[in-house]
Amino acid sequence: MVPKVSVIVPVYNCENYISTCIESILNQTYLEIEIIIVNDGSIDKSEQIIMEYKERDNRIIYLYQENNGPSVARNKGISSSTGEYLVFIDSDDTVDKQYIELLLKETIRLDADLVCCGYKDYSKYGIKNHTDFNINENVSLHTFMEMVCKGTGGVLWGKIFKREVILKNNLKMDKNIFMSEDLVFVLQYVSRCKVIVAIQEYLYNYNRLNQGSISSNISINYIHNNIMVCEYLEEIFHLAKLDEKISKKIIVKRIQDFVLSIVEYQSKNVKKIGNKKVDQNVKEMLSIPYIMKYKSEFRSTSIYYKPFLFFIKNKFYKTCIIYIYYLNLLKTLKRKLTLRKQVSL
Repeated sequence: MVPKVSVIVPVYNCENYISTCIESILNQTYLEIEIIIVNDGSIDKSEQIIMEYKERDNRIIYLYQENNGPSVARNKGISSSTGEYLVFIDSDDTVDKQYIELLLKETIRLDADLVCCGYKDYSKYGIKNHTDFNINENVSLHTFMEMVCKGTGGVLWGKIFKREVILKNNLKMDKNIFMSEDLVFVLQYVSRCKVIVAIQEYLYNYNRLNQGSISSNISINYIHNNIMVCEYLEEIFHLAKLDEKISKKIIVKRIQDFVLSIVEYQSKNVKKIGNKKVDQNVKEMLSIPYIMKYKSEFRSTSIYYKPFLFFIKNKFYKTCIIYIYYLNLLKTLKRKLTLRKQVSL
């Protein structure tokens, strides 16, 4: 019997991209699929476009919910699915016509619990082939967990999952996490896997052109979201018996990265927000107990960021903000000079 694959697509205000996304799914070489599109309360023309496709192809299942976030939408898609395997596709992305066929072929060949593929990265800098998993045979659980925590390794797309593993372990995405909720889910799933494989074909088309930016003003929800994710990771690593040094290294890097990103965004917008407010925001963030617990562990090999970390550790917050402000100006100038040089060539 030919196995069915459930394709889950959460949609929120994606009228400019949803057509190309659906077209790429309908054009799959593997035909035994159901396409579960969950409209998360869109207020644009997304629903109208989806319904037009639904009338043309009975493999499309349309579900609607009041705006409740992608986690709830994906959970709804999982609970409504009937396929033996699941793939997740974001509504502003597309997939190669052999996306499902090649992932499923490798899954069946090796009786794998999870198979991943490479992707094409579409950004303002052009198109680049990329993979987070440089393996072609089964890899150890702990090694794969480390890979998942790097780059885009923890996203749901670019992977095929066994529905049985998800249902048996009652895995769901936490609706209280609005960023990196997929990383938590993937790690929870991976910790239940026996056979994990990656193929090197670049089958998923990741659209970075539709990404919004973090608010220039610190959101306490954003900070607590990241802390909640780190607490989840600590728990998953502990249960999976991941080496404590590796676990700590991953957590420290995540905290350091989001602290740096927030300080950078604050510094970039210092004229708009005001020196006093930016200083207060950064000081409050770095006074959160969870961040303070790991702050002394921050490390960088970059000569540009070593001073930044020194200022952070020694509570020279105003100096830190000024330093990052001018560092960003320098980086912007460097990019412009590089671009001019490329144009002149």
